[in-house]
Amino acid sequence: MDEVLNKLGSALITPQSSEDKTSGHQACYKNWGRLKNQEERRRETLEIQKTNRNDKIDAFRGILRLVNKIEAKDNLFRSNNRAHYRPNIYVAGFHKAPATYNNVLMLSEWIIEKPIDFNEDWYVVPCPKGVRVLLVAYGGTTKTYTKYGHFRQEFRSALPGGNPCDPTKNRCCVLDCFYSDQNKIMYVLDLLAWNNQPMTDGEMEFRQYWLKSQLTDMPELTTINKKNKMVFQLLPMVPCTPESFNKFMMTCPQFEGDVPKLDGLLFYHKKAHYVSGETPLVGWLFPYMVPEVLGSEITVHEQYMSAKPTGYVNQAEFIQAFEAMLDKKRPKSRRASSAMDTSDSKETEKNNMNEQQTAQEHQTDNPSVVPELMEAEERNCMETVKGNGELDKEHVESVEESMEADKEHMESVEESMEADKEHVESVKESMEADKEHVDSVKEGMEADKEHVESVKESVEVDKEHVKPIKESCMEPAKEHTNQQLTH
Repeated sequence: MDEVLNKLGSALITPQSSEDKTSGHQACYKNWGRLKNQEERRRETLEIQKTNRNDKIDAFRGILRLVNKIEAKDNLFRSNNRAHYRPNIYVAGFHKAPATYNNVLMLSEWIIEKPIDFNEDWYVVPCPKGVRVLLVAYGGTTKTYTKYGHFRQEFRSALPGGNPCDPTKNRCCVLDCFYSDQNKIMYVLDLLAWNNQPMTDGEMEFRQYWLKSQLTDMPELTTINKKNKMVFQLLPMVPCTPESFNKFMMTCPQFEGDVPKLDGLLFYHKKAHYVSGETPLVGWLFPYMVPEVLGSEITVHEQYMSAKPTGYVNQAEFIQAFEAMLDKKRPKSRRASSAMDTSDSKETEKNNMNEQQTAQEHQTDNPSVVPELMEAEERNCMETVKGNGELDKEHVESVEESMEADKEHMESVEESMEADKEHVESVKESMEADKEHVDSVKEGMEADKEHVESVKESVEVDKEHVKPIKESCMEPAKEHTNQQLTH
């Protein structure tokens, strides 16, 4: 087992030896030689997935290391390095997510040879033109990040943990998605975690089954509502059996109304675990490359074949030109290993140098393809800029609506304050009247007290006046009584 792990590790990080000998055709392919034969690496990767030796494989799996690095007690995916304030729209140079979100997504390799088990163990997914994002729903909000870890959007969603009104807001959901600026739909590709349960160790077939069943049980994700501010749609995954794959390749367009456009095809091995960075168990092809790589017996819709660039010779030269062009446009900081950003600076610098050296060795001698590739890249950049502009416009409209609501609320508060002021004045007047009444009552009580005192004095005088009268009247009566008793 250790031998297998060491072989995979060396395959992922070891640069090509100067003594390696490959054919001219093979040398044109991405990472050929440095990553060895694709079929061999697929077998090794599947073998490692079966044995799964402790945590050493986590260096290639990724999500477990991510969780262990940024989890703090119950606060999943919450970094202490985040800025205290972050706008809800993308601002160039402002948003830089924690380094742990860099290179989390599982990326594909070019398929340069048809897998032996292609018809039995592979699935194909149509990929829309859009932005590949890592979606994290946690703490009552939903955020998206680019594959380089930069913050892009924040909104409410009906996903577990994605809405502040949801009792499950302390749960976490992590998805791999494409976002289309054209129709504002989030296309769900894969699953990393659901309801605080990591799913990266599950096979692709299981992840898709789980994802489909969960999204089917949440119809609120398919509409814009108070709880959900983004439309979610699961990308179809079609088995690569001869009948199904031919039918798929003859279906055009893949998306309703041809919006968004089809960008390319992703191929998944049904037993693939979710790993960070590139893996031989996920492949990529443009539709017009399918007959050349997977077999001429496959029928492809003419619209896909017409998208072949003018100057296209074969896949090998196309990849050579494509990789060289991307390497020139890619910032130096992004020319690093596709593994997660957990190595030290020296190792990263070494990987950067290896990538640059590989790109220099792959410089193209066929300049006719490069202009069209550059034009396509510029169109994609313009679409991204336009999408960001649309996001800014939506944010401005949202802010204006919020300001209008705040204005109405302020007017209502002012009216309420005015009414409260009048009420206070009325209460003050009432209190003044009550005070005067109290004073009047006090004065009446004082007068009553004086009257009582006067009555008391009068009673005392009357008492003293009655006493002599009583004595003068009672003495004769007493003597008369005594006389009668004597006789």
